[in-house]
Amino acid sequence: MTRQNPTTARRHSRWLQACGLALGLLLTASCSKASLMAPSSSTLTLLVSRTTVGLSASVTVTALVNESSGTPVHDGTVVAFFSTLGTISPAQATTTNGQATVQLLTGTQSGVAEITATSGGAKLASTVKVGVGAAAVARVDLMASPTSLPSIGGTTLLTATVSDGDGNRLSGIPVTFYTDNGNLDQSGVSTNSNGQVQGQLTTTVRASVTASVAGGTSGSVRSDPVIITVRTQPTASFGTVTVSGFQATFVYSAFPGAGGAAVTSVSITFGDGTSQGSLSPGNQSVVHVYPRIDNFSALLTVTDAAGETMTASTTVVVK
Repeated sequence: MTRQNPTTARRHSRWLQACGLALGLLLTASCSKASLMAPSSSTLTLLVSRTTVGLSASVTVTALVNESSGTPVHDGTVVAFFSTLGTISPAQATTTNGQATVQLLTGTQSGVAEITATSGGAKLASTVKVGVGAAAVARVDLMASPTSLPSIGGTTLLTATVSDGDGNRLSGIPVTFYTDNGNLDQSGVSTNSNGQVQGQLTTTVRASVTASVAGGTSGSVRSDPVIITVRTQPTASFGTVTVSGFQATFVYSAFPGAGGAAVTSVSITFGDGTSQGSLSPGNQSVVHVYPRIDNFSALLTVTDAAGETMTASTTVVVK
């Protein structure tokens, strides 16, 4: 029998220990690379934080994975997510207490995102759908400020607000304004982060304005019309002016314009440095005594409750 050198024996023993350790590490590394998947007969249910969302937005997507007994699968079970529209980030996630969560990033394309998920032998209960962008729009509200313009016309600010069926405002939605009169200047094409887009209407006549989004939940979604009115001026005119000596009798008319506001102020400036206010509207007369022989220019001023003013003038000859 050959005896092994003690030094050689110790070296051989250390070599065996090292090999055993390396083999153990190799086996551990190989096992760690194996993904943990849901067992057969498991169920996978998808939930989303919102079923409608604007463009360039995000929706939280959660997968609930339970074994056939109803208990959550082991922590670390890998779930892969897929969507027909937008981007899932990250594309897969691991479970904690049976839940795995990712985000749907909607991007700039409108449509319906159908989301699915898989994990091993788990059966997906159903896909979930998220209306994105224009496909999520259920309502367009339009406001104008002001809704009444001066008699010479003017400009009003238009604000359209776009929201889904739950009242959530939607960003990045293209909106178009329409009018039957006047000129439109749309300052923005798509809604901002507050779900709004603005424009301006300039008109000298009555106008009806609407805002519309194409491709909403029920096709094109249009706001109720907003009516922009243009105020009419009151009427002001002199009738006869009778002069006897230094005394002049003025007959005048002061009425609201067609569809206009009530007359609130009537006054006459007589042209000699004096005037008389608080006169009554309608067909009226007023007497004035001039201080000297001369030609005077009298001015009638009529103002209504909307602030619209009309004037009329006449020449009075005192001789």
